[in-house]
Amino acid sequence: MEVMMMAILALVTLVIWMMVYTELSKSSKEEEKENSRRKLIVLTSAGTLFTIPVVISFIQHIQI
Repeated sequence: MEVMMMAILALVTLVIWMMVYTELSKSSKEEEKENSRRKLIVLTSAGTLFTIPVVISFIQHIQI
């Protein structure tokens, strides 16, 4: 069950970071830049918060 949950979390994280990349690659007008900046802040924060538990889980499951 935990492995399935982490796999889903990893996929969600991947989608969030792809959205960040897409937003960064857009060329926007001056009016849209403020909305784009806010969206990037939210997406980057969400991506970071979702990435941390995935990384911690992967590190815990590494067998030396």
